[in-house]
Amino acid sequence: MSQNLRVAVLFGGTSSEHDISLRSATNVLSELDGLDYELELVGITRDGAWLHYTGDEADVCEGDAWATHDVLPVVLVPGEEGGLFEHLADGTLRRIPADVVLPVLHGQGGEDGVTQALLEAARLPYVGCGVLSSALCMDKDASHRLAGASGIRVPKCAVLYRGCDETSVDAAVRACGGYPVFVKPSRGGSSYGVSKVGDVSEMGHALEVAFALDPKVSVEEAIVGTEVGCAIIGDPSGELEMGVVDETVVSDGGFFHIHQDQTAGADASTMNSSLRCPAQIPADVMERVRETGFAVYRALYCSGFARVDLFVTPTGEVILNEVNTIPGLTRYSRFPEMMRAAGRDLAGVLDQLILAAVAGPDR
Repeated sequence: MSQNLRVAVLFGGTSSEHDISLRSATNVLSELDGLDYELELVGITRDGAWLHYTGDEADVCEGDAWATHDVLPVVLVPGEEGGLFEHLADGTLRRIPADVVLPVLHGQGGEDGVTQALLEAARLPYVGCGVLSSALCMDKDASHRLAGASGIRVPKCAVLYRGCDETSVDAAVRACGGYPVFVKPSRGGSSYGVSKVGDVSEMGHALEVAFALDPKVSVEEAIVGTEVGCAIIGDPSGELEMGVVDETVVSDGGFFHIHQDQTAGADASTMNSSLRCPAQIPADVMERVRETGFAVYRALYCSGFARVDLFVTPTGEVILNEVNTIPGLTRYSRFPEMMRAAGRDLAGVLDQLILAAVAGPDR
């Protein structure tokens, strides 16, 4: 069924997670090499230029070596006759054959609905969550509001905007139950720009760091508990599948720094956390985690795949943390590990997602 299917793999991007995207794409390309697909590589530079790359896949790595050779500018054309085109030296356009697009992008501009809207305008089927879901899940404030309205427990939260005064900051902290709180870019990815703030003396620096990445910042209640993750694939109108639930073990009393800190060959002594799969939680709590993971996925209109991160408190309460609509896909990332623990290799998962996207997912 996948024979001669043409898959355009998008990688790179303008967000702070550009390098993570390259590592994810490197692993994805390795997995897809064993399947019967014709691959087209489209990289997005840090400045936002789309380039059709026809060189060695080995150069799709950190350092952006790929962007220095074997590339042509890409033009995305909307409409029924639209699609991806490369811009030739003589000024003409040549179509890049693509039956489906696989975005391997993280963070703003990649998994926040922007790229998804462009692909829909060009009538290109793509893997993963749609425009609305992608935008909702990227915005921690919006996703918490909608999940909370669906009956899912979420952290207390208040929003601040760049230029806010001290009175607004104090009111935000009170709305979250007082210190400690977490300060996060509302629409940032992973743990970039996130600070745990113990008292008012730490707030100024935390806001400066967060506002540097997003003019909208979330101040959240600091949940005491264990973070667990749910790797989910499927469309809400059908049956959903979940990998084995994992948990993070934080060693320094801080908070979990997401997978980008765990690069291949990194010194384990510099990491503040490790992953354990399966999570070591009681069976009844595990059932609540699974039920909540599926409920969040449906409440936020996810489709294709996503990773739902939750907190489990010492009393067994399950609370939403965040949703990653294009989770890390490196060989050491959580999503592939959780699916692998459930007996699903990444190549098989990607194959399922690509074929479902071609068939037309419910978004």
